[in-house]
Amino acid sequence: MTFDTPNLTYMALYLVGASMVASTPRSATHWKLQKGEDGVVLVQPSLAEDAAKVASEDPVLTILTQQNNYDVVDQEGNRGDRIPHEGECVSCEKLEGNERPKFQPVKHKNLDALECTKHVNKTAYDSLSGIIDRAKHPSIPEPEVALIFKRSDSDQVDMSALEKSLRERIIETPNSLAVLNQVGNYWRIKGNTFLAIECFRKALSISPTNPDILLNLARVLFNAQRLPDALLLTQKSLQHKAPDQNAWLQHFTLGEVHKALGHYPEAGTHFRHSLDLNPTFQPAEAHLRDMEQPLGATNATLYTILIIGVLISAVCVVLYYVTEAYLKESNQHPRRSPKLAVPWDRVRFPIPPRLMKNKRGGTC
Repeated sequence: MTFDTPNLTYMALYLVGASMVASTPRSATHWKLQKGEDGVVLVQPSLAEDAAKVASEDPVLTILTQQNNYDVVDQEGNRGDRIPHEGECVSCEKLEGNERPKFQPVKHKNLDALECTKHVNKTAYDSLSGIIDRAKHPSIPEPEVALIFKRSDSDQVDMSALEKSLRERIIETPNSLAVLNQVGNYWRIKGNTFLAIECFRKALSISPTNPDILLNLARVLFNAQRLPDALLLTQKSLQHKAPDQNAWLQHFTLGEVHKALGHYPEAGTHFRHSLDLNPTFQPAEAHLRDMEQPLGATNATLYTILIIGVLISAVCVVLYYVTEAYLKESNQHPRRSPKLAVPWDRVRFPIPPRLMKNKRGGTC
């Protein structure tokens, strides 16, 4: 059998090289020159220095070998830092002996604000321009929304106690429609339009046809002057309202939106319908008075102009017929007839005899 000599040579070189690489791994001990008392000598570096050198050459290994301080939750539900098993705990108090450091809760900045937990990525109404630009809306406080949280007319709403209560409830039931709606209304009172919209968006991601959530979101966009969006959401709210539920607030909101758009007949219809469903609602009456007063003044002006025009026309007609009658009478009178008119150059006026005598004598 004949053997290929070059192939055997290459294979031998490959085996020798592989054995050399295997015998000198990256973690192997290296020697270096160091100046000592007896001159320059060969010394073996410590394992820590060698590991540091390897870590500096490999950034991925550096990340993997770092101590993890990820957030953890203890048995009581508090959040804190993960304590490494070895080494010094920089975020905890030093303890004697081998005792493990105690759990220390950590405050997070993003938990200081009352939010509707994790925000949703998409809802059925995200195509509306008012929702797309929700981060650009100015702060619009709505103090009248506090009436929702009042137990009686004389009751005063404590915003601090309300915030504390809502914070506890949103942690216990983060997907409750009632809690999400209340948190959104809380931010309407405070004037944070963005957080209010986010809470209502999360509620609509759970129940897209909830009439109360749709109406509250419509009110927020109406105050932000996004009238087409507010009109659409209010119409959706009225459409999904149950027949046995009173929809006076939906009609009132539709009246306000139509009035802002300049649709006064539609606005008046919705305001009157709102009063039929809630006769004691004074804001609807105020809107109707504001709309009827300029409308009455406009009608009065139109009637005045119409009457003046009719009178002027009647006077013109009377003058026309009177003039025609006068002209007819003037044409029949002999002195006024153009055929009997005498030219002025042929007119002879009588001269007194005394003046004629003086003229002949040359005296005046």
